[in-house]
Order: sequence, then structure tokens, then C-alpha cells
Amino acid sequence: MKVDFAQDITLSAMEQYMTRLSKRQQVVASNLANIDTPGYRTKDISFHTTIQDLLSNQSVPLRTSRPEHMALPGLNFTPLEPEVVEPNNLPSRGDLNNVDLDRELLKMTETSFGYSLMTQLLRGKFRTLASSINDGRTG
Repeated sequence: MKVDFAQDITLSAMEQYMTRLSKRQQVVASNLANIDTPGYRTKDISFHTTIQDLLSNQSVPLRTSRPEHMALPGLNFTPLEPEVVEPNNLPSRGDLNNVDLDRELLKMTETSFGYSLMTQLLRGKFRTLASSINDGRTG
């Protein structure tokens, strides 16, 4: 049986989610670095918009399991870049800067948790694959 890691949709989804988390961590770090910059506006990664784009996109990964199934040309999954947005309705200080330390630290913690979770899921997936390979050799 041939295992093609490049075509594993679960690994692809995990990779895309981790990419978005990494980008969000960069954006949050930028927000924190500009906490005292007059006129700076908070930025964030829109996971909701990205998911909507992926779901509304007609590019769907299709795989045929039988020779009589027809593959439709031109339909494939193309990952989208994470979209950086400026959240609306955030309170601003007198210098028009709307970066809030507590909100940014919370986003950083959420992002770190999500990244750790994805890392654990990836470890589990590879552990399962390694176990299958090792059991196949001895059995």
C-alpha cells in the first residue's frame, strides 16, 4: 500500500491552520511593539473570513477511488494567505492608538494554545503511522 503524505488532506489542513497561527503571532507581536505609537490601529488575522473563503471556494480536493470515477480537471485545493484585518469598534486612546495590552496578551495566549494543540495532534498522527509501520514489519 502506498502512502502519499503530500496528498493527506488532514496534514494539509493542519499545516494551513499552523501557518495562520504563526501569522497571527507575528501580527500580535507587531501590535505589542506599536502599543505606544500614536495613530496605530490594532490588526488581527481573520480566521472567520478565511474559513468562509475556503468553504465558498469551488476548488475542492477530489480523489477517485475507482477507475470509473471521473476526476474533474481544474478542481484542486489552493490554500489562501491569511487575511490581516483591522477589527472595528475598538476603543481608542487620545492619541488614536487602539492597542490594548490585555487583549493582545489574550490573543497571544490563544494562539500559543492553538499551536500547541496542533503540534500534539501532528505528533499523534505520526505516532500512529510509525506504529502501523513497525507493526507491519513484525507481523
